[in-house]
Amino acid sequence: MTFRKAKKEEADRVRALYGAVIGLPFCTWNEDYPGEEEIRSDLSSGTLYVLEDGGELFGAISIVPENELDGFHCWKVKEGAREFARVVISPDRQQKGLSHLLVEGILEVLSGMGTKAVHLSVAKKNVPARKLYESTGFMITGEADMYGNSYYLCEKML
Repeated sequence: MTFRKAKKEEADRVRALYGAVIGLPFCTWNEDYPGEEEIRSDLSSGTLYVLEDGGELFGAISIVPENELDGFHCWKVKEGAREFARVVISPDRQQKGLSHLLVEGILEVLSGMGTKAVHLSVAKKNVPARKLYESTGFMITGEADMYGNSYYLCEKML
């Protein structure tokens, strides 16, 4: 199993992975998000990472190129913070601890970049994701309504 940066030629595979979870019980994504724009931006900025095994791409996670959550006032650390988003594991590989590998991998990358804290938003209805983030040391520091959903805002010091 390998955690690595995604390659430009994998854009269609990442899009298929995103599409595979749309409509599942805890997912707030739709046909428009995440889409081609996010994939193209993440690939061009070198911030899209994947999990693969034997050529099968089954997980993805992105460092947000520009912090979208900076405007919230709930953060303990504002300078030197980064965000990650678009965390996905193929439905047939879920509930096997692989999302922990994604999060641990991206935290290691962010730490290596000198990041002081990591911010993220997690849909309140996405209980598995919230448990994942809490188990990896994220603390809920606020709440927000955005994009037609309610979210917890979470922070982890590095």
